[in-house]
Amino acid sequence: MAQDFPLFVVDDAEPIRVMLEFSFKKEYGVITYASAEACLAQLEAEGLMPGIFLLDVNLSGMDGYTLCRKLKAHPGMANIQVIFISSRDDLESRLEGYAAGGADYVVKPYSLPELKEKVAAARRQLVKQAKLDEQVHESQILTSLVLSNLDEYALLVKFLRSLNACGSPRALIDLILDLLRGYGLQSAIQIRLPGLEMTVGANGEDHPLEVAVISHVRKLDRIFEFKTRAAYNFEHITVLINNVPLQDPELCGRLRDHLAIAVESANGKIDTLLTKEGFSQARDTAGELFGELQVVVKALETNNAGARYRGAVVIQDMLAELARTFASLGLSDAQECSIDRIVREKTDDLVEIYDFSGETQDALGEIAGRLATILKPALIPVGMPKPALAANVVEGPAVVLF
Repeated sequence: MAQDFPLFVVDDAEPIRVMLEFSFKKEYGVITYASAEACLAQLEAEGLMPGIFLLDVNLSGMDGYTLCRKLKAHPGMANIQVIFISSRDDLESRLEGYAAGGADYVVKPYSLPELKEKVAAARRQLVKQAKLDEQVHESQILTSLVLSNLDEYALLVKFLRSLNACGSPRALIDLILDLLRGYGLQSAIQIRLPGLEMTVGANGEDHPLEVAVISHVRKLDRIFEFKTRAAYNFEHITVLINNVPLQDPELCGRLRDHLAIAVESANGKIDTLLTKEGFSQARDTAGELFGELQVVVKALETNNAGARYRGAVVIQDMLAELARTFASLGLSDAQECSIDRIVREKTDDLVEIYDFSGETQDALGEIAGRLATILKPALIPVGMPKPALAANVVEGPAVVLF
């Protein structure tokens, strides 16, 4: 396994070389060099095929960036994984490492566990690279066929038409990558959603150096250009172009316009997806509230019916007790009738004052009905009664007073 993943260390500090060799020798075939020149000479003399490089940037003589570019230009070494080690932590240094073809960038002082994890990630990338190369080859064949039949504007129109069918962030990224490959552009795309940040480029998903560069450039202008690179920044998406064709200014201008339209449209599509998701969640919440409202109205019906019945019984008992009391008070018939009439009238008045349950149920029933017309039937809880509630109020048993 170690022979399949040779690890080359280039550092002019001998203690660093010894430490790194000791730390990685159990899992990798470690070969160390004191200079970039010594590394190149041995690679050419012995025909070694490197896999992963730990490369110090500030080497005496040829620096790490130059060595990386020479390695990447060598036939068969385009896929080597180079992890730069440097004391400089600024955008310019990272961009230079990215431009040279680095896979990652570690700032001194670094922790050994962090470095081991980055080397392990580079090793995993090498495993994926063969499949990725095959996919890219197939894509290039398809792109050649497309370019033979479509011009620049047709590619953009095709992209805009296909945009409506995108239902996920990954599908949107793949659609943008297809467009950029159609224009012959190398790119990395980052999409930002609540709880999700995804970066995809030619090197796969979440390539550390691509993520680091985009994290810097996405804070800059809407369209930011630097040498052969350009970034298109919107709220939810950043597209980083790595090979702007500066040798053809007219083509550059056309591509700038096409990409501005495409990326802005993609950002609008993300807004639409977010709005649709928010509306769906709102409907789900409204459906839950509809069910709760139905339960409340049903409980109100039951409580009102019980309260009416108990009130009627209390009034009947009161009037019966009043009739029995008349006999012991020695009142005349006229006095008894007068008192009985007063009690009955005032009792009826009280009942009328507090009997607003029908109005309450009518109002709640109207609200439930309006919710039912807004919500899809599938969102209304199964088994819930129809919203026309006011017409189904359960009355208490009839009570005849005297």
